[in-house]
Amino acid sequence: MNKRTIVFSVLFFALVSLGYLTWTKFKFGTSSPSLLSLALDNAFDSLDPSQAYSDDSLIVSAQVLEPLFQYHYLKRPYEIQPLVAEALPQFEEKGLVLKIKILKGISFHDHPAFKGKSRYLKAEDFVNQFKRLAMKSLKSPGRSLFSGLVLGFDDYGQKINENWKKVKSTPLEGVTAVDDQTLMIKMSRSEPNMIYYLALNFAVPVPWEIIEFFDNKLDKTLVGTGPYEYSGFSSNFFSMKKFAKYRLDYYPSSGDRYANVEKLLVSSKEKIPFIDEVRFYVTSQEEERWQKFLKREIDLLTVPKTFIPKLYDHNGELSAELKSKDVKLMHFPILANRWLSFNMRNPLLGKNDFLRRAIAYSIDYTKYVQVLSQNTNLRANSILVPGISGYLPAKDFRFKYDPALAKAYLKQAGFDKPEKMPTITYSTRGNQSIHLLEADFIKTHLEAIGLKVKIEVLAFPDFIRKGRAGELMFFTDNWLFDYPDGENILQLLVSRNFPGVNKSAYSNSLIDKLYDELKQTTSMDQRDRIIQQMEEIVFNDLPWIPLMYESSFVLQYPEIKNFRKSSIIRNYVKYLKIER
Repeated sequence: MNKRTIVFSVLFFALVSLGYLTWTKFKFGTSSPSLLSLALDNAFDSLDPSQAYSDDSLIVSAQVLEPLFQYHYLKRPYEIQPLVAEALPQFEEKGLVLKIKILKGISFHDHPAFKGKSRYLKAEDFVNQFKRLAMKSLKSPGRSLFSGLVLGFDDYGQKINENWKKVKSTPLEGVTAVDDQTLMIKMSRSEPNMIYYLALNFAVPVPWEIIEFFDNKLDKTLVGTGPYEYSGFSSNFFSMKKFAKYRLDYYPSSGDRYANVEKLLVSSKEKIPFIDEVRFYVTSQEEERWQKFLKREIDLLTVPKTFIPKLYDHNGELSAELKSKDVKLMHFPILANRWLSFNMRNPLLGKNDFLRRAIAYSIDYTKYVQVLSQNTNLRANSILVPGISGYLPAKDFRFKYDPALAKAYLKQAGFDKPEKMPTITYSTRGNQSIHLLEADFIKTHLEAIGLKVKIEVLAFPDFIRKGRAGELMFFTDNWLFDYPDGENILQLLVSRNFPGVNKSAYSNSLIDKLYDELKQTTSMDQRDRIIQQMEEIVFNDLPWIPLMYESSFVLQYPEIKNFRKSSIIRNYVKYLKIER
């Protein structure tokens, strides 16, 4: 056999072997690490659990950090259940004291702060985070949840002179560790939603070693007990890997009608998490996300609204391109609301009720839903969303498209001539094409009644920063419910939450009083009555104009199993499986 024949034979067998290995990888599975790639819509400034409050930052955090409680993945209405707690809390002393037992032997992710030792979850780790939330200097959006509720919370920051180094040695009256596995919370009043608060990212455990290691600056780090261990941000993605020492936990064995019909219980009682590595790509441009999905660089895509027409062919069937990839299209309702918001401290808009009403009647809401969602969303008739207690489906739409009435209100506002017309600055909620489309829509309608409109294009982090500082004049806002109760969105209208989540700077003493009453009311019927009373006041004062209820189209490749979208359940990655 000559050299040429030998070389040919080696290459031939190498190619055959390579082909066999490739075939077996897809035919029979592989031991290679599984990788799930997901997309984030927007960049964000902080991963600190006291600061993170955008949907994208919370989705990243939820795979790493674990609060005491979570929501059942496969049940609607939403059902709360223990996560790192042994059971639901014990209420004592007429609901004013909560005692929560914490599971033993839960490991934190390895970190240099622990100096090579295994670090296990303790009750004191939750106490640390409550103390951090109580510090006014951190400006936590979650602070308002516990203000006036947890004993000693409001003056704790003053007590330590806002010095984080005193956190360890200075007790917080209302949150203490009875022992390593028992957390006790003392409240000034009963709070029906307290268990929901304890399922939020704000209430995750933070070890003192981590606080000290980073000088209490946790914007760029995540160290938790969750199924995934944070590896950091590289290039344009957040990376995390399956935590090798994650405790025994299992996929749910029960679910609602949807879970059964969609065969989401096939993985019941299997150990989670399934996937080895997860990457969250920051892709603020919609076209980039769409192309990444088509190239299989991301596995799941929440379809941008402007791309919905690309889903279907002229017969209304899934497009040939998507069919060829064997992708699955799903449509999910989500607990999300969208509205126009005025800065009530702005000397032009905030002081002129007639001007706000002129704007409210200048918008073609039917066309807005068509243009912004391709008629896949519903027009909003309430501050609340369907699925939330207190929502009235038969409630009339308060504002209708009526240009003549809008011009009449504009005249009453003092703007009856073109030379008198004021300039309204509309700030976008991001710089993606959907935000620019929305801005152009609003501008066109306001200018049609004679107003002048200037568009300020903001990236999402800048929108959040300026909004919470009260620096926006007129803008579209959006809310993904953190927990299934109307109180969650009504907090955005409470005066003490400005500056902060009350971006409209709205202030009404009766709203404040009713909100405090709502937080102390356990009767569902009475809570609904309070919510409806608050809503009527808000509609009369008009800091907001409800626009639409949002929903999501999701595309997923057939190898991805067990996915169910929810705006509340963000720690969903541990349930996903890749099967080729």
